[in-house]
Amino acid sequence: MQYLKSGSLFAEKDEEGRFVYIGTKPDHAPLPAYCREQPFAIDYAINERGEEIYGAGENFSLRESSEKISVYTSQDERAEVKVLQKIYRGVLSQKVTLTNRSGGKLCLKQLYNQFGGIATDCISDNYLTRAEIGVVRGEWGGEGQLHWESPETLGLFRATGHNTRCTGEICSPASYTTRKYSPLVFFRDTKTGCVWAVQHLPEGPYCMEIGLTDAERVEGSAYKIACGAGSSEKHGFRLYLAPRKSYTCAETLITCAPSLEGAIENLNAYRRRYLKKHPRAPLMFNDYMNSLWGNLREDSCLSLLGAAQAAGAEGYCFDDGWYRAADVNGSTHLGDWIPCDERFGSRTFAEMIEEIRNRGMIAGLWTELEVCSPLSDAAKFPKSYFLTNEGERIFRCGRYYFNFANKQVREYLMDRLRRIYAMGIRYIKNDYNGHPGCGVDWRGASPYAGLEQHCRAVQSFYRAVRKEFPDLIMENCASGAMRADGHMMENFDTQSISDCEEYDKMPSIINGAELCLLPEQISVWAYPYPRVFWEMNGDDYLTPAYISERSDGEETIFNMINGMMGNMLLSGKIDVADEENFQLIRRGVALLKEWRPFVDNASPIYPLGCARLTDRNSFVAHGLKRGKTVLLAVWRREGQESRVFVPLGKITAVRELYPCRDRITEKSGDGIFVTLPKRNQAVLLEVTVRS
Repeated sequence: MQYLKSGSLFAEKDEEGRFVYIGTKPDHAPLPAYCREQPFAIDYAINERGEEIYGAGENFSLRESSEKISVYTSQDERAEVKVLQKIYRGVLSQKVTLTNRSGGKLCLKQLYNQFGGIATDCISDNYLTRAEIGVVRGEWGGEGQLHWESPETLGLFRATGHNTRCTGEICSPASYTTRKYSPLVFFRDTKTGCVWAVQHLPEGPYCMEIGLTDAERVEGSAYKIACGAGSSEKHGFRLYLAPRKSYTCAETLITCAPSLEGAIENLNAYRRRYLKKHPRAPLMFNDYMNSLWGNLREDSCLSLLGAAQAAGAEGYCFDDGWYRAADVNGSTHLGDWIPCDERFGSRTFAEMIEEIRNRGMIAGLWTELEVCSPLSDAAKFPKSYFLTNEGERIFRCGRYYFNFANKQVREYLMDRLRRIYAMGIRYIKNDYNGHPGCGVDWRGASPYAGLEQHCRAVQSFYRAVRKEFPDLIMENCASGAMRADGHMMENFDTQSISDCEEYDKMPSIINGAELCLLPEQISVWAYPYPRVFWEMNGDDYLTPAYISERSDGEETIFNMINGMMGNMLLSGKIDVADEENFQLIRRGVALLKEWRPFVDNASPIYPLGCARLTDRNSFVAHGLKRGKTVLLAVWRREGQESRVFVPLGKITAVRELYPCRDRITEKSGDGIFVTLPKRNQAVLLEVTVRS
């Protein structure tokens, strides 16, 4: 046996190089059953000289093994699988590659990373009650919702004394990888509190299949999980490989720790070491959300620009609307990306950009590079420029979708970016407000597998963009966070985590977002003085009563604290703020800048658990911890209770950082009591703990 330890992770490989145990204990002897399967799940067929040859995981045996790579070959040596594994700071990473060693065409039907022996000490307990499985659900405007489920709820149970084939699935069959679920699964031992976290880094559609590894008629159970793009049987995945050609499954991470926070801390160490390729993004003002809503005008933009500069924003981003005439509504002319100079009255768009740069700020704009609208000139390109399904150009969500396998498409879009860059733009908010569905035509692949190949081509394009424009800052957005997976962040500086328009819901979304991504990578809308969606077509709502309703500053405070938990994306009609509220905005921006070095190395804690967006009567607490210091946000929502106990361990000091209005905090035992007398109030604290 090969014995490994990294951080709080203990792992053991058997004589064939398979991980048979992943846990928090050095001794697994009392545990009942271990996964003796391969570290991959595979299914394929080879057509060689008219003969059909089938293969699966049980047909493979270990040929050679080193510290990081294990090579398996099929019994007939027509297929080879390389398993690349590494351990860093308590995280085991794995990805597998299949190579066709035959003389015929190989039809790959499934290739997954597989982990077994996720043990929950169930030998004397019912496996259905001893373990909980955590999934992160999402919805547009309601992302990052952690739910703890019983295994049975997800479809995991033993029906007979035989080995069970029951499985549960977390999946996305489309390029919206986080639309319904985030590719992240937790296993929690309800008795010990230990948590195992498995994060898949998809490159398009994916499936995370959860199963049991219990042996026949053995009491107790351990869990296994397999992660990949999908299977032919369940999803229609089929990819055809010519001789000597290869396919690599996307990377999967697994870790375990004594708590949820410990598991996330392990993942964050790995994310910062291997997945974070770019520094944190600057603090931008964006004129869309609860602000101009795409109704860009010279006077309104200049007014907001002046306010953003005075508030301390480092850049100004023109959102949707800069490319179309003022009397044109909707997402028209996507794909042309030609500025509409008449939009800004007496100034050209280039002059508006120059105004931003003259103020010492970064100029940014909104794009949606992967699509075009029917009214655009780009829509007249040949069919080969676009994704198709069964030969017909895909039109979905009011958009056509560019085919990134086409070199001319990539050259066209790169040329558009060169023009934008030459105007002085150094920040792009790249959106993705629709997806082409669950399948596209792709040479050598079924429609489902073709979609993954398309998504990989898109990522290749973004890598080329980063290479050509190394100082171009890029924000990833997909209707907020519909494509907010860890793999996307390898090519982007920051990730929008929601298009939520109601500031009081943001704390719950922040809770969940920081399970999946680094704190410094998430962009959180902060929009004091909001122009709400139903008032988007005019300024009639800006009445003296509207201004007076915000005179106590509490809405501003709540918004700014939201933004301080990650990377603030400032918006709202801040140019109409009264003096007291504007000073609150300035202080919030200054405080975020002061604490950025801390946040860039911190990890989240959840002293009150992960809040549900729908539970608006509860308090929410979110902490960022590094060493003995905790940056703690506490929000009161709509509930009647004004006082909450926040457990944090032994505390040596508490300091109110914001808004500095003497919010009541009292040290007590292993935590603090926080009192917020009004609904929708918030406070930001610096807490020093003993360990």
